[in-house]
Amino acid sequence: MSGSLAFHIIMSATFMVFFFGGLCEARGVNVDLINDIGPNVQLGLHCKSKNKDLGSQSLVSDQHWGFRASLGFWTVTLFFCHFEWENQSKWFDIFVEDRDLTCGDHCVWSIRPSGPCRLTGREKCFPWNNKY
Repeated sequence: MSGSLAFHIIMSATFMVFFFGGLCEARGVNVDLINDIGPNVQLGLHCKSKNKDLGSQSLVSDQHWGFRASLGFWTVTLFFCHFEWENQSKWFDIFVEDRDLTCGDHCVWSIRPSGPCRLTGREKCFPWNNKY
């Protein structure tokens, strides 16, 4: 009888590891950024989270770049980006899990001089963060 109980405990533990491990990896949101600063204006950007640095990117007018934000099972996911063009230097929390889950599995952002605008669903524009 004890052998059967041990077998069930091991099988249950194995199932839980695969089930919850799969949920953690499967949950995520694609984040797409579009350079809408202006015609012939190059946009430099550098995005990261607490644990992941996505590196520097450079986008010409209307060019897209994106990444996948994996959603945490126990923690809240946050990605922020630093943007530079001409003589401007701005930053913004580009993906905040609580705010952006309304995007579903794909958040599209238009990066504009006045601030980023989330295009997914009903368009909503945000001001730049105060300080970097």
